[in-house]
Amino acid sequence: MKQYMLNWQFLPERRGKRMIQISTWQLYCLMMLFEIGSTTVFGLGIDANEDAWLAILTAMFFGFLLLWIFTEIHRRYPDRNLVEIIQQTFGNWLAIPLAMLYGLEFFWIATLNFREFGELISMILLPNIPLSMILIIFMITVVYVLFLGCEVLARMGEIMFPIVVFFIIATIFLISASGEVSLHRLQPVLGSGVGPVLKAAIPAVLNFPFGEMVVFFMYWPFAREKKLVRKTSMFVTATIGVLLSSVLALMVAVLGVPLVKISTIPIYEVIKLINIMDIITNLDSIATVVMFIGGFFKMAIHFYGGILVYKTLLKVPRKHEKWLIVFFGAFWTWFSITYYPNLIFHRWAGLKVSISYFYSGFTVFELVCPVLLLIAIYLKDLQRRIKKTDNCQQEGS
Repeated sequence: MKQYMLNWQFLPERRGKRMIQISTWQLYCLMMLFEIGSTTVFGLGIDANEDAWLAILTAMFFGFLLLWIFTEIHRRYPDRNLVEIIQQTFGNWLAIPLAMLYGLEFFWIATLNFREFGELISMILLPNIPLSMILIIFMITVVYVLFLGCEVLARMGEIMFPIVVFFIIATIFLISASGEVSLHRLQPVLGSGVGPVLKAAIPAVLNFPFGEMVVFFMYWPFAREKKLVRKTSMFVTATIGVLLSSVLALMVAVLGVPLVKISTIPIYEVIKLINIMDIITNLDSIATVVMFIGGFFKMAIHFYGGILVYKTLLKVPRKHEKWLIVFFGAFWTWFSITYYPNLIFHRWAGLKVSISYFYSGFTVFELVCPVLLLIAIYLKDLQRRIKKTDNCQQEGS
């Protein structure tokens, strides 16, 4: 009976009388929208200058290794989320503080995206509306979707993903047809050697966006076909690597390295240059809405990941989950409004403090902890096999 209760505890969560399930396609759409998120807003890897697109591809190959580690842990415990895996492996004495830190990291990144896209809407679409009002409405929308459940978020992703990808691909073709692309701006290739590419790729680009997929430890237990989680994750990594590399190469080929470095939103500057015979032009407002879709999903996935962490730790029943969503939604809205005085400080806090100075997002939560966790799982499995072998030998004798 005790063993039965232990196994039941880690089964995928149920909504009402029905188990929460996400199809493989829905999981792929969610992960892609999450990875696209705010990455198209920044000039990722631009420290490598003309080779920035190579920095993305380099980070992608290291991202495969990172995702292999993540999915290997999930493969061992397919029905458990990150908190439950840590509890099972290390016990509560380490699991509780470590899981709380993971929850704070998920919330921290959610607030960065929350404020980023609030500023984007304020600057481009609604300049006369107070930023605080935009952020409050943004959070109310996220809270409402999460009230409806994870499956609704997944179905929304299934609908929105083709729209976002179509717009990105259309942007590449339209800006090329506008005659704004100059391939000589991408030269020389590896003019300063491999060093700047590696320095730009690791840890910054590897952490953002590839390492951030650690949050999907909280979602993979909901996958209907758990055996396809690794294949789906690897395919997402490959797709997003090629897509982001193409977008960054487009930015550099259109604007040049100096302008990409100083632009607040370089992809927005690129889209404003689209002009096909004075017919297809002024697409910047549509672009803002599409970018907001990606930001919405990235923020919502990180935010709900944090909710699931504390829900698991506090053993909050499903019917009371909404109180957690409301509480954290209100708190982080207040935090985002009061803590970040402007977009420049927000960018500094997100890119410099989180990555460049402390490396907290990458070295601790997205590399060190998963590696140590996987080693501990291997050692426990080895210990279990040795014990089983000894018992068999004793019974045989």
